[in-house]
Amino acid sequence: MGMVEHILEMAGATVKIVDGSIEVLSDPLVKRCPLREDLYRHGEESRETVEMALREHMEALGMYGAARVLELRDGPVAFGAAEIMADALKAGLLDAAVTVCEGAGTAVITRPEVLLAVGAHMTGLLRTDPIPEIQDGLIARGCILLGQEAAIDQLEGWRKAQEAGFRRIGVTISGSRADDARAIRESGDAAILAVHTTGIDEEKAQILAESCDLVWGCASRAVRDVVGLRASMQMGIAIPVYAMTVQGKRLLLNRAIGFRDPLVVHRARLPLAGGREPEPLI
Repeated sequence: MGMVEHILEMAGATVKIVDGSIEVLSDPLVKRCPLREDLYRHGEESRETVEMALREHMEALGMYGAARVLELRDGPVAFGAAEIMADALKAGLLDAAVTVCEGAGTAVITRPEVLLAVGAHMTGLLRTDPIPEIQDGLIARGCILLGQEAAIDQLEGWRKAQEAGFRRIGVTISGSRADDARAIRESGDAAILAVHTTGIDEEKAQILAESCDLVWGCASRAVRDVVGLRASMQMGIAIPVYAMTVQGKRLLLNRAIGFRDPLVVHRARLPLAGGREPEPLI
C-alpha cells in the first residue's frame, strides 16, 4: 500500500492529511466562526485550531483512516446538510442522498444513520485517496460508489442514483462547483444543497441562487448578498441556510419538526443577520 493522502479545506485553510498525519498548508482565511466555536470550543482560528479540530474528528469518528465510524444516531450540527437530508430520508421526502466521504469519494446513501456519520464533520474535501475499509463498510451498508478510485463527482453520483431507480434524490454540491448544480437542475429533478460556499464570487452565487433548493451561507459575503436577497426562508442566523424553492422550505421545515430545541419562526426581510457571523466574510 502506498501513502493515503487527502486534501481538504477547513476555515479557508488548505490541509493535507497523509497516513493520519495532518499538515496545515495555509493560514485560515476565516478568523472567527461561531459554529466552530460552539463545536470545538476555540476562539480565533489558526493553523493550530484547524489541526486540533481535525484531530478531534479522527479520535471521535476515526476519520481519514480504516477504522472510520459509519453509523451515528445524531448529527452534531443543528442545521447541517447531513442532518437535514437524514431527516428527509426518515420522512420519505428523499430516497437517496449523494454526498462525499473521505476514502470513498462520491457516495449514494439511503440510510439516515450512515449519512449522519459520513456528514457529521465533513469539511471541504477536494481530493481523497481510496481507503478499502471505508469503501467496503459503505457498500455493506447499501451505499453505491462511483468506483474504487474515490473520485469526487456529484453530477455522476446523481446519475448513478437515478440509474439505481431512485427518484427523490438529494445532492450536496460544493459552492465552487456551482456549474454542477446548474447541470443537474437543467437535466432533471433533484434536491440540490450547496455547501462549503466560503470564498465564492458573485457569479457562482448567482448560479447557486438559480439552481439550488438550499444554500449554506458559511463565511460567504456573496451568498448573503446574492442568495440571501432572493431566499424565501432562512434557518439559522450565524451560519444561515437559505431556502430558494418550495422543496427547500419543505426540507428545512421537516428538520424543524424533529429538532429538539425551541425554535422561533417569524416574518423578516432576508438575509437576516444577528451580529454573530463568521469574521471576515469573504
